[in-house]
Amino acid sequence: MYNKYVVFFVSMNVVISICNPISRLKRQLFSPPEGCTVSHQEIEELITLTKNLNAAVEGSLIATRSGFDEVESNRDKCAKKLSQFRETVQGIIQIYKSVSRGTVDNVQFDREKARYQTDIQRLLQRIDNLKRDVEDSYRSEVESLRNNMQNFKVQVDDNLKLLEEEKSKSKSAWVQLCIANIRAGRIDDATKGFTNIDKPSYQKIITEVYENRPENADSVMNFLEAVDLYHEPITGYEILYDYMKRNNQLNGSRGRRLLTHIMALIAADDENSTRAINLLSTFKSDV
Repeated sequence: MYNKYVVFFVSMNVVISICNPISRLKRQLFSPPEGCTVSHQEIEELITLTKNLNAAVEGSLIATRSGFDEVESNRDKCAKKLSQFRETVQGIIQIYKSVSRGTVDNVQFDREKARYQTDIQRLLQRIDNLKRDVEDSYRSEVESLRNNMQNFKVQVDDNLKLLEEEKSKSKSAWVQLCIANIRAGRIDDATKGFTNIDKPSYQKIITEVYENRPENADSVMNFLEAVDLYHEPITGYEILYDYMKRNNQLNGSRGRRLLTHIMALIAADDENSTRAINLLSTFKSDV
């Protein structure tokens, strides 16, 4: 009888020993993920940062909190996300500051606008991801953060649209001024104003100056000769060439002058010399 109890006791111990690891494994596999340990204050600061674009632009950027200075391996996952958040928001504000104060040209403006659009979409996605990860007690705050960020995006989009309209009006005014100066023979003034046109509008300028009046070819060549090579005057010569060909000017004195200008562009030996060589080849075949 005693031996039976011993066998039963040993058997139970074996069963318990086998079951305990399985139970521990189940608890490990199905235990809920740990929530964020960041403070409400941190999220509230981000909410404040995104609450109003104008206030954010005029104010100073919020300094990184001491909690973000910890060693990388010890930092909370959500704190890392909020840190990325802050950096992206502040980067967007800096982009907006630069384009809104007119300190960038059109090429930079388009580049920064594209960068902003990428960053803002990435940021909204990060907010959605963060909302899934935080504890329930934080979710309403993260939702407020997303709403503020969406409103922030609307403000930036509206303001960038206005800036683009202003830039377009400004460019149009400079183009018209350049045309007036060329017609009046004020070539120095024309070239100075031309530098304010980020993407030179040769087609409009040459078309309006020439106006089917062959004698104006000289005024156009005076202007193109004075344009810095940086602004690719070869583009202007290509347009002028078509007008002069149409008006049978290639064989006369103006044609010879145009040929001299093309040869000068070839001699410059820059990235546009190939286009000048091609234009010369076309000239020879047409004359």
